[in-house]
Amino acid sequence: MGKVKVIESWLGACAGCEISVLDLHETLLPVLEKIEFAYIPVLMDVKHPPKATVGIVSGGVRNSDNLHELLEIRKNCDILIALGSCACFGGNPGLANLFTTEELLSEVYVTTKSTKNEIGRNPYMDGLPTILPEMRAVGDYVKVDVMIPGCGPNPAMIGAAILSLLGGAPYELSTKSVCDECPREKSERNLKKILRPFEGTVDDKKCLFEQGYLCSGSATRAGCGARCPTAGAACRGCFGPCENSVEQGAAMISAVTSCYGLDDDPNTDLDAMVADIYDPIGNFYKYTLPSSLLNKKAIEKTAAKK
Repeated sequence: MGKVKVIESWLGACAGCEISVLDLHETLLPVLEKIEFAYIPVLMDVKHPPKATVGIVSGGVRNSDNLHELLEIRKNCDILIALGSCACFGGNPGLANLFTTEELLSEVYVTTKSTKNEIGRNPYMDGLPTILPEMRAVGDYVKVDVMIPGCGPNPAMIGAAILSLLGGAPYELSTKSVCDECPREKSERNLKKILRPFEGTVDDKKCLFEQGYLCSGSATRAGCGARCPTAGAACRGCFGPCENSVEQGAAMISAVTSCYGLDDDPNTDLDAMVADIYDPIGNFYKYTLPSSLLNKKAIEKTAAKK
Protein backbone atom coordinates (compact mmCIF):
# COMPACT_ATOMS: atom_id res chain seq x y z
CA MET A 1 0.00 0.00 0.00
CA GLY A 2 1.48 3.35 -1.03
CA LYS A 3 1.73 6.39 1.12
CA VAL A 4 -1.27 8.69 1.51
CA LYS A 5 -0.82 11.97 -0.34
CA VAL A 6 -1.13 15.12 1.76
CA ILE A 7 -1.27 18.72 0.53
CA GLU A 8 -0.73 21.59 2.97
CA SER A 9 -0.82 25.34 2.61
CA TRP A 10 -0.91 28.46 4.75
CA LEU A 11 -3.28 31.33 4.14
CA GLY A 12 -3.35 34.47 6.29
CA ALA A 13 -1.02 33.08 8.94
CA CYS A 14 2.35 33.35 10.69
CA ALA A 15 3.68 29.78 10.08
CA GLY A 16 3.39 28.94 13.78
CA CYS A 17 1.13 26.03 12.86
CA GLU A 18 3.82 24.60 10.55
CA ILE A 19 6.31 24.91 13.41
CA SER A 20 3.88 22.88 15.53
CA VAL A 21 4.01 20.11 12.91
CA LEU A 22 7.81 20.05 13.20
CA ASP A 23 7.42 20.01 16.99
CA LEU A 24 6.13 16.45 16.65
CA HIS A 25 9.86 15.61 16.76
CA GLU A 26 10.44 11.85 16.70
CA THR A 27 6.71 11.12 16.72
CA LEU A 28 6.68 12.64 13.24
CA LEU A 29 8.59 9.58 11.96
CA PRO A 30 5.70 7.05 12.11
CA VAL A 31 3.48 9.68 10.51
CA LEU A 32 5.93 10.18 7.63
CA GLU A 33 6.02 6.40 7.07
CA LYS A 34 2.38 6.59 6.06
CA ILE A 35 2.05 9.95 4.33
CA GLU A 36 3.78 11.83 1.55
CA PHE A 37 3.63 15.61 1.29
CA ALA A 38 2.83 16.31 -2.35
CA TYR A 39 2.43 20.06 -1.87
CA ILE A 40 3.60 22.22 1.02
CA PRO A 41 4.90 25.68 -0.04
CA VAL A 42 6.74 26.24 3.23
CA LEU A 43 9.04 23.30 2.32
CA MET A 44 8.63 22.50 -1.39
CA ASP A 45 8.59 24.47 -4.62
CA VAL A 46 5.52 22.90 -6.20
CA LYS A 47 3.37 25.47 -7.98
CA HIS A 48 -0.09 23.91 -7.81
CA PRO A 49 -1.75 21.49 -5.35
CA PRO A 50 -2.27 18.03 -6.92
CA LYS A 51 -5.06 15.60 -6.07
CA ALA A 52 -4.59 14.19 -2.57
CA THR A 53 -6.39 12.30 0.16
CA VAL A 54 -5.75 14.83 2.92
CA GLY A 55 -5.58 18.62 2.69
CA ILE A 56 -4.38 20.81 5.55
CA VAL A 57 -4.75 24.60 5.69
CA SER A 58 -3.52 26.98 8.36
CA GLY A 59 -4.44 30.65 8.62
CA GLY A 60 -7.60 32.54 7.86
CA VAL A 61 -8.85 34.13 4.65
CA ARG A 62 -7.80 37.79 4.44
CA ASN A 63 -7.25 38.39 0.71
CA SER A 64 -8.17 37.07 -2.74
CA ASP A 65 -5.04 34.92 -2.94
CA ASN A 66 -5.91 33.21 0.36
CA LEU A 67 -9.40 32.46 -0.95
CA HIS A 68 -8.13 31.10 -4.29
CA GLU A 69 -5.62 28.85 -2.51
CA LEU A 70 -8.29 27.55 -0.11
CA LEU A 71 -10.70 26.70 -2.94
CA GLU A 72 -7.93 24.87 -4.83
CA ILE A 73 -6.96 22.82 -1.77
CA ARG A 74 -10.60 21.94 -1.05
CA LYS A 75 -11.22 20.94 -4.67
CA ASN A 76 -8.19 18.63 -4.71
CA CYS A 77 -8.54 16.75 -1.41
CA ASP A 78 -10.98 14.25 0.10
CA ILE A 79 -10.51 15.31 3.73
CA LEU A 80 -9.81 18.91 4.73
CA ILE A 81 -8.19 19.75 8.09
CA ALA A 82 -8.36 23.31 9.44
CA LEU A 83 -5.13 23.66 11.44
CA GLY A 84 -4.82 26.34 14.13
CA SER A 85 -7.01 29.05 15.58
CA CYS A 86 -6.83 31.30 12.52
CA ALA A 87 -8.12 28.58 10.19
CA CYS A 88 -10.76 27.41 12.69
CA PHE A 89 -12.06 30.77 13.99
CA GLY A 90 -10.25 33.62 12.18
CA GLY A 91 -7.76 33.93 15.02
CA ASN A 92 -5.87 36.85 16.44
CA PRO A 93 -5.58 38.71 13.09
CA GLY A 94 -9.38 38.77 13.06
CA LEU A 95 -9.34 41.56 15.66
CA ALA A 96 -8.63 43.80 12.66
CA ASN A 97 -12.27 43.23 11.70
CA LEU A 98 -13.05 46.02 14.16
CA PHE A 99 -11.71 48.46 11.56
CA THR A 100 -12.42 49.17 7.92
CA THR A 101 -9.90 48.26 5.23
CA GLU A 102 -9.23 51.95 4.66
CA GLU A 103 -8.48 52.50 8.35
CA LEU A 104 -6.10 49.52 8.42
CA LEU A 105 -4.17 50.59 5.32
CA SER A 106 -3.90 54.14 6.61
CA GLU A 107 -2.59 52.93 9.96
CA VAL A 108 0.02 50.68 8.35
CA TYR A 109 1.21 52.84 5.45
CA VAL A 110 0.45 56.46 6.37
CA THR A 111 -0.18 57.43 9.99
CA THR A 112 2.12 55.13 11.96
CA LYS A 113 4.83 57.28 13.55
CA SER A 114 7.65 55.09 12.22
CA THR A 115 6.32 55.33 8.65
CA LYS A 116 7.87 57.82 6.22
CA ASN A 117 5.24 58.44 3.55
CA GLU A 118 5.46 62.07 2.47
CA ILE A 119 2.82 61.82 -0.25
CA GLY A 120 0.34 60.17 2.12
CA ARG A 121 -0.74 57.43 -0.29
CA ASN A 122 -0.98 53.68 0.09
CA PRO A 123 1.53 51.69 -2.00
CA TYR A 124 0.08 50.02 -5.08
CA MET A 125 1.32 47.50 -7.61
CA ASP A 126 -0.52 45.64 -10.37
CA GLY A 127 -1.09 41.98 -9.58
CA LEU A 128 -1.21 42.22 -5.79
CA PRO A 129 -4.00 40.22 -4.13
CA THR A 130 -7.12 42.18 -3.22
CA ILE A 131 -7.72 42.65 0.50
CA LEU A 132 -11.14 41.32 1.48
CA PRO A 133 -13.41 43.35 3.78
CA GLU A 134 -12.75 41.14 6.81
CA MET A 135 -10.72 38.18 8.05
CA ARG A 136 -12.77 34.99 8.01
CA ALA A 137 -12.36 31.38 9.09
CA VAL A 138 -11.95 28.78 6.32
CA GLY A 139 -15.26 27.16 7.33
CA ASP A 140 -17.07 30.29 6.13
CA TYR A 141 -16.08 29.39 2.56
CA VAL A 142 -15.68 25.60 2.33
CA LYS A 143 -16.62 22.39 4.14
CA VAL A 144 -14.14 21.54 6.91
CA ASP A 145 -13.93 17.89 7.94
CA VAL A 146 -11.61 18.18 10.93
CA MET A 147 -10.61 21.11 13.14
CA ILE A 148 -7.37 21.17 15.14
CA PRO A 149 -7.49 24.48 17.05
CA GLY A 150 -4.74 26.16 19.04
CA CYS A 151 -2.18 28.93 18.70
CA GLY A 152 -0.04 27.07 18.01
CA PRO A 153 -1.82 23.74 17.81
CA ASN A 154 -0.79 20.98 20.20
CA PRO A 155 1.70 18.81 18.22
CA ALA A 156 0.35 15.64 19.83
CA MET A 157 -3.14 16.49 18.57
CA ILE A 158 -1.83 16.92 15.02
CA GLY A 159 -0.15 13.52 15.04
CA ALA A 160 -3.18 11.84 16.65
CA ALA A 161 -5.54 13.40 14.13
CA ILE A 162 -3.52 12.33 11.07
CA LEU A 163 -2.94 8.78 12.35
CA SER A 164 -6.60 8.48 13.33
CA LEU A 165 -7.80 9.57 9.90
CA LEU A 166 -5.32 7.27 8.14
CA GLY A 167 -6.71 4.39 10.21
CA GLY A 168 -10.22 5.23 9.10
CA ALA A 169 -11.35 6.33 12.56
CA PRO A 170 -13.07 9.68 13.16
CA TYR A 171 -11.08 12.29 15.04
CA GLU A 172 -13.03 14.12 17.70
CA LEU A 173 -12.13 17.09 19.88
CA SER A 174 -12.55 17.09 23.63
CA THR A 175 -15.98 18.02 24.94
CA LYS A 176 -14.51 19.33 28.19
CA SER A 177 -13.15 22.77 29.10
CA VAL A 178 -9.60 23.84 29.94
CA CYS A 179 -10.76 24.19 33.57
CA ASP A 180 -11.48 20.44 33.56
CA GLU A 181 -7.82 19.79 32.68
CA CYS A 182 -6.31 22.44 34.94
CA PRO A 183 -4.69 21.16 38.15
CA ARG A 184 -5.13 24.45 40.04
CA GLU A 185 -7.38 24.46 43.14
CA LYS A 186 -10.83 26.01 42.75
CA SER A 187 -12.63 27.01 45.92
CA GLU A 188 -14.67 30.20 45.66
CA ARG A 189 -16.76 32.22 43.18
CA ASN A 190 -15.98 35.68 44.43
CA LEU A 191 -14.06 37.98 42.12
CA LYS A 192 -13.09 41.09 44.11
CA LYS A 193 -10.74 42.77 41.66
CA ILE A 194 -9.61 42.12 38.11
CA LEU A 195 -5.84 42.08 37.70
CA ARG A 196 -3.71 42.57 34.62
CA PRO A 197 -1.09 39.89 33.92
CA PHE A 198 1.75 41.96 35.41
CA GLU A 199 -0.10 42.87 38.62
CA GLY A 200 0.04 41.07 41.96
CA THR A 201 1.85 37.87 42.87
CA VAL A 202 0.45 34.67 41.41
CA ASP A 203 -0.38 31.91 43.90
CA ASP A 204 1.12 28.72 42.41
CA LYS A 205 -1.80 26.52 43.46
CA LYS A 206 -5.01 28.59 43.36
CA CYS A 207 -7.22 29.07 40.33
CA LEU A 208 -5.96 32.07 38.34
CA PHE A 209 -9.50 33.31 37.68
CA GLU A 210 -10.29 33.29 41.40
CA GLN A 211 -7.12 35.33 41.96
CA GLY A 212 -8.51 38.00 39.64
CA TYR A 213 -6.76 37.18 36.37
CA LEU A 214 -8.95 36.97 33.25
CA CYS A 215 -8.32 33.30 32.57
CA SER A 216 -10.62 31.98 29.81
CA GLY A 217 -10.34 28.32 30.83
CA SER A 218 -14.01 27.93 31.74
CA ALA A 219 -15.12 29.09 28.27
CA THR A 220 -12.44 27.32 26.23
CA ARG A 221 -12.37 23.81 24.76
CA ALA A 222 -9.91 21.41 26.37
CA GLY A 223 -7.16 19.57 24.52
CA CYS A 224 -4.06 21.61 25.26
CA GLY A 225 -3.50 20.04 28.67
CA ALA A 226 -4.05 23.44 30.34
CA ARG A 227 -0.44 24.31 29.56
CA CYS A 228 -0.78 28.07 30.08
CA PRO A 229 -2.54 28.10 33.49
CA THR A 230 -0.33 25.25 34.67
CA ALA A 231 2.67 27.46 33.89
CA GLY A 232 1.14 30.45 35.68
CA ALA A 233 -0.26 32.31 32.65
CA ALA A 234 -3.98 32.85 32.15
CA CYS A 235 -5.67 30.87 29.36
CA ARG A 236 -6.19 33.15 26.35
CA GLY A 237 -8.82 30.96 24.75
CA CYS A 238 -6.99 29.79 21.60
CA PHE A 239 -8.86 26.46 21.45
CA GLY A 240 -12.11 28.33 20.89
CA PRO A 241 -15.52 27.83 22.47
CA CYS A 242 -16.54 24.73 24.39
CA GLU A 243 -18.79 22.08 22.89
CA ASN A 244 -22.28 23.44 22.11
CA SER A 245 -21.20 27.01 22.98
CA VAL A 246 -21.49 29.43 20.09
CA GLU A 247 -20.07 32.52 21.74
CA GLN A 248 -16.82 32.05 23.65
CA GLY A 249 -16.67 35.73 24.52
CA ALA A 250 -20.24 35.81 25.82
CA ALA A 251 -19.51 32.75 27.95
CA MET A 252 -16.53 34.55 29.51
CA ILE A 253 -18.54 37.72 30.10
CA SER A 254 -21.15 35.57 31.84
CA ALA A 255 -18.46 33.94 33.99
CA VAL A 256 -17.01 37.31 35.01
CA THR A 257 -20.36 38.92 35.87
CA SER A 258 -21.41 35.83 37.78
CA CYS A 259 -18.27 35.75 39.93
CA TYR A 260 -18.22 39.52 40.31
CA GLY A 261 -21.27 39.18 42.52
CA LEU A 262 -24.13 39.86 40.13
CA ASP A 263 -25.69 36.45 40.78
CA ASP A 264 -25.83 37.08 44.53
CA ASP A 265 -26.47 40.83 44.59
CA PRO A 266 -28.46 42.51 41.78
CA ASN A 267 -27.23 45.88 43.08
CA THR A 268 -23.64 45.06 42.15
CA ASP A 269 -21.96 48.11 40.63
CA LEU A 270 -21.74 47.04 36.98
CA ASP A 271 -20.12 50.31 35.97
CA ALA A 272 -17.24 49.54 38.32
CA MET A 273 -16.99 46.04 36.88
CA VAL A 274 -16.94 47.29 33.27
CA ALA A 275 -14.32 49.91 34.18
CA ASP A 276 -12.28 47.16 35.80
CA ILE A 277 -12.20 44.98 32.66
CA TYR A 278 -9.36 46.12 30.43
CA ASP A 279 -9.56 45.46 26.67
CA PRO A 280 -12.77 43.37 26.74
CA ILE A 281 -12.72 42.50 23.02
CA GLY A 282 -9.05 41.59 23.13
CA ASN A 283 -9.60 39.45 26.20
CA PHE A 284 -12.87 37.71 25.40
CA TYR A 285 -12.66 37.44 21.58
CA LYS A 286 -8.90 37.26 21.08
CA TYR A 287 -9.12 34.30 18.68
CA THR A 288 -12.79 34.01 17.76
CA LEU A 289 -14.08 37.45 16.78
CA PRO A 290 -14.45 36.60 13.03
CA SER A 291 -16.61 33.56 13.79
CA SER A 292 -18.65 35.21 16.55
CA LEU A 293 -22.11 36.71 16.31
CA LEU A 294 -20.58 39.97 17.54
CA ASN A 295 -18.41 40.23 14.42
CA LYS A 296 -21.38 39.62 12.15
CA LYS A 297 -23.36 42.33 13.93
CA ALA A 298 -20.43 44.74 13.65
CA ILE A 299 -20.14 44.02 9.92
CA GLU A 300 -23.87 44.52 9.43
CA LYS A 301 -23.66 47.84 11.29
CA THR A 302 -20.69 48.97 9.18
CA ALA A 303 -22.47 47.97 5.97
CA ALA A 304 -25.59 49.88 7.04
CA LYS A 305 -23.54 53.06 7.38
CA LYS A 306 -22.31 52.88 3.78
